[in-house]
Amino acid sequence: MMIDETIALNRLFDYYGSLLTKRQQEVFEYYYHEDYSYQEIADLLNITRAAAFDNLKRAKEALNNYEENLGFSQRLDDLIQSLQGLKNKEVNQLIEKFYNGGKYD
Repeated sequence: MMIDETIALNRLFDYYGSLLTKRQQEVFEYYYHEDYSYQEIADLLNITRAAAFDNLKRAKEALNNYEENLGFSQRLDDLIQSLQGLKNKEVNQLIEKFYNGGKYD
């Protein structure tokens, strides 16, 4: 899997992950956040390797479908790009905090 795809899926998971089933969330997190193999996930969750693969596949499809239908990620990218175009130091600092998970005053 390409790094760009992994980054994009993790970003979609940040936005839409709570809309997935509990099992899909678990499998996604183990695979992408913990770097577990399908077999390790299967052993941990007491499911088959095929079920781990299937749950991850369905999770990725769901995340892409949510983005296709809701477009939150793309709209947020467009907004941030527009704000950066203002060349306002304070706005750019807030954008930097957003990307780094910082707190807002």
